[in-house]
Amino acid sequence: MPQMNRRNFVRAAAGSAILSQFAIPNALQAATPTAITVRLPIPPRLQWDELDGYCGECSIQQAALGYGTYVSQYICRGIININQKSQLLVGVNDQTVLTALKLTSLAWDYNKARKPQFQSHFGWLKQQLNLKRPVLITTYVQGLSDTDYDHIMLATGFTSTDATTYRPTDQLYFNDNYSLTPLVRTASTLSDTRRMRGNGATNEYCIPTNVCYGTAITGIFDDSKLALPVQVLLTTPSEPNVIARAAPALLNATVSISGLTVGKSYSLFRYNDYRTVPTMNYTASKYSAVVNFVATKTTATIPATIMSNTMATFRCLPLGK
Repeated sequence: MPQMNRRNFVRAAAGSAILSQFAIPNALQAATPTAITVRLPIPPRLQWDELDGYCGECSIQQAALGYGTYVSQYICRGIININQKSQLLVGVNDQTVLTALKLTSLAWDYNKARKPQFQSHFGWLKQQLNLKRPVLITTYVQGLSDTDYDHIMLATGFTSTDATTYRPTDQLYFNDNYSLTPLVRTASTLSDTRRMRGNGATNEYCIPTNVCYGTAITGIFDDSKLALPVQVLLTTPSEPNVIARAAPALLNATVSISGLTVGKSYSLFRYNDYRTVPTMNYTASKYSAVVNFVATKTTATIPATIMSNTMATFRCLPLGK
């Protein structure tokens, strides 16, 4: 039997015994008065398992929605290789994809960090989340054997008494691409070596102890400095798996805009090709559609539909910009 690693990993459905590992103990449910809790409003989504697994693509899809972009897992991988044969890997080609999607990012510098890296990496992870930046994290998985890591997930929050350093009692929230609710783990249970005989003996996922890989998604490329915060919310947690020959479907979405000034006029631009998304002069750009409106509140929601196997990026600017 061939040895399994992240390049041939197809995950079986999680049983209740595995999911129970992530239950929050009753004693930890109530935060102390000095606790800091950061939770990013990024709903979990479900990955495809074909062609070595789309965990990285699904994780970027979730983060991109928070910055105004829906991108199919298929399109996301197609940025790397049109034939879908080259998977997205943190520390290898993830920033190529993020840059193409006009998303700014910051990578954990695993080449310069002192080993073992887990505790300093965890402190960096908290710092990024405290800045409201979702982070691509990488983990070993029980039963697999890749030297670097087996799985990519999205960290979306933490609870701690500080926002800068590792503390054993910290709680980390993350979307694992299989559960429809965010999972949570205590920091002291999160790391292990490749052999997975410590924390990995009782936990399905563990962040590598010695060398860590991670990328924070920090924002959008916007040279105009005028684009407002935009989030895309979908009504379903998954997209039809076109790799498994499912037919694409129309997804219902809500584009949520914040930071508006009441009485001011705005334009919501839509781009259906990542190569046409501008960073300035939006009114003169090659947008696919535009909705002009006058803000009646500081927030606005606009409905949209998107074909599941495509992409759509939304940018909101003051009228004429």
